Amino acid sequence: MMTSERTSAILPLSLLEAMRNLDRPVEDGLEELSTEIIAKRLGLNATVSAQIDRYRGLARRKTAVEPAEVEAVFELVSRRPDARLVYADAGRRAARHAARSVARTWRLALFLIPRRWRWRRRLGSRKAAVVAGELLGVRLTVDRLSARAELAASPANEASCEFIGAAMSELLRALAGFEGAMVHQQCRARGEGVCLWRSEAVDINDPY
Repeated sequence: MMTSERTSAILPLSLLEAMRNLDRPVEDGLEELSTEIIAKRLGLNATVSAQIDRYRGLARRKTAVEPAEVEAVFELVSRRPDARLVYADAGRRAARHAARSVARTWRLALFLIPRRWRWRRRLGSRKAAVVAGELLGVRLTVDRLSARAELAASPANEASCEFIGAAMSELLRALAGFEGAMVHQQCRARGEGVCLWRSEAVDINDPY
């Protein structure tokens, strides 16, 4: 998934945020947890918290990180039994972080265009394609009722592809109002030539 070029800090930030979110108890407050329990839940580790703060600052300043550093976080997640859940949550978080990083004037212009207008989807889809390429190295193409995402680079493993699929779905929803899950049809981790996702969107029935 990574290239030799430096990578957005949004990726490791989202992975660690998702890990912390899934390790945090639903009902019990953190102050009620014993030191032993916290030690067993990596997402609650003080080191993870410090890294989240670090990556958040880097992402805010749009400072990239080394690919090896990002790959190490992917490998950390891959060792978890709930890796697919972490990847899915992290993908959505990465897309939301990326969507918020789009220029404020551009986001305002999209917001002012009614969601039912097809040309808002067209403009949003183009922007989503740019963000997908810059953030993940994914080639994203969208037409009126379908989306296609292609990744030529090798993923860390098949489970990590959950990250890409969730990120593409959320990115299209946030920027283009495109509602529809991305189905992972081909995977390099399974020996196929390319990782490929497709989606069929809910139609926006209007004349514009």
